[in-house]
Amino acid sequence: MLIGDLSIWNQAEHARKSRQLDLLARGDYSPILDELRRAYPRTDLPVRAIPFVSRYVAELSGMYARPVVRRFRAATLEQPVWQKLQSVYDASRIDRQLELAEADLWTQNVFLAVVLPDGIGKVRLHAFKPWQVEELQTCDAMRANDPTTWTRLVVTVPMQAVAGQVVMGRMVLTPTTASRTIGGQDVGIYAADKSHPFGRIPVVVAYRVAPDPGRSLPPVNDAVLNLQVALSLQQADNENIVRNCAFPQKWIKNANVSQLVEEISHGPDKFIAMVMGDPQAPAPELAIAQGQVPVAELVSFAEHQIRLYCAMLGLDPSSFLRVNTAVTAAARLFAAQDRQAMRDRILPLLTQLERDLLALITTVLSLREPMPFPSDLSLDVTWSPYTASPDPQAAAQALQAEVALGVSSPVDAVMARDGVGRAAALYTVKTNLDEARALGLIPAPAALSDGPQEAQAEGQPEADTTDTTGGN
Repeated sequence: MLIGDLSIWNQAEHARKSRQLDLLARGDYSPILDELRRAYPRTDLPVRAIPFVSRYVAELSGMYARPVVRRFRAATLEQPVWQKLQSVYDASRIDRQLELAEADLWTQNVFLAVVLPDGIGKVRLHAFKPWQVEELQTCDAMRANDPTTWTRLVVTVPMQAVAGQVVMGRMVLTPTTASRTIGGQDVGIYAADKSHPFGRIPVVVAYRVAPDPGRSLPPVNDAVLNLQVALSLQQADNENIVRNCAFPQKWIKNANVSQLVEEISHGPDKFIAMVMGDPQAPAPELAIAQGQVPVAELVSFAEHQIRLYCAMLGLDPSSFLRVNTAVTAAARLFAAQDRQAMRDRILPLLTQLERDLLALITTVLSLREPMPFPSDLSLDVTWSPYTASPDPQAAAQALQAEVALGVSSPVDAVMARDGVGRAAALYTVKTNLDEARALGLIPAPAALSDGPQEAQAEGQPEADTTDTTGGN
């Protein structure tokens, strides 16, 4: 909201939406109860869990669900160094934490985390949501989305757990100090005197949506939150409609005064006495009223909402709605391509996030372990997302044609499928070919004949198949 030259941001509303999305993505539907009380203050409707947010995240995420290949690079990178880094990543379960980071990018539109020491050979990646940010100051409003300009960051973190209750404390980060509350006392995170060697606030940030000018945090994914709330509230209201219209209601027409009751009770075995005109008029008669439930219209409206929102979000509605009609392989292929195209949009964000995270991890490790890391250390990341082929035979023929044209190779296909390095993929391909030849499934390669071609082949150097990338 703009008032003159002043931009006002409702931080409390932003935190409320962020917390609701965080809970709904993890399967906690307590926000729906609050929305029910707000929308229907005089009706006690039940909470109906429609897992749209979690289904939305599952549909678009998954880059870290399969093995990830990291290749550490530097001008002089010794083998013990990258082996040490690989063991640290495995012991710290970095892939699991980054899987949660990918989910935050789709719901919160931002991922924030700090790297905490966790003993020898391990670190702990602690992620926090926008609703946990109490205070965020920057020295340059024009670069407020750049964490290197942040001067103070205060985050709500658990301080202690007592009798099943979690007491919250604060983590305070500045360019020179880092501390958090433990048992009511401020304790240094990286050193006893609360100092740290990073030179800036030690936090990694990835934005899927750019924040507003002058803001450090972007808006949350309101569209997904709105549909989740609308579907859950509508389902609860639909059940209320069906419950009140499903049973036949007995009632008395032309009842006299003596047949009236002080309190009217609803239900299939109750009577409602209704006076029509003069009480001394005709004798009362029993009638039964049956409500008409518009079930088809209610279901159609819910499906229309899902289709509309999915179309706006660029998703295939058939992934959320099971239809009775047959879906062709071409339609499934195009839907999978659209979904993968949306996933590919965040790959540059994840790559930069991995590199920023590597810088923090090596600095935290250097605080407790003497192993020096190269100053120009970086890494390349290769993901292997699962993509189901609608026509396996056509996919195999396409790969065979690409191999024949030199566009791809079986080694590349195995690397993408299994998430392994080139050396491991090459070993798998050679082993499979040897077994196929031994079983007689494919012919053995023809021996080279004597002649100029053999001499030329013998004069060429043997292909180097060693994986020199510096990683698995």
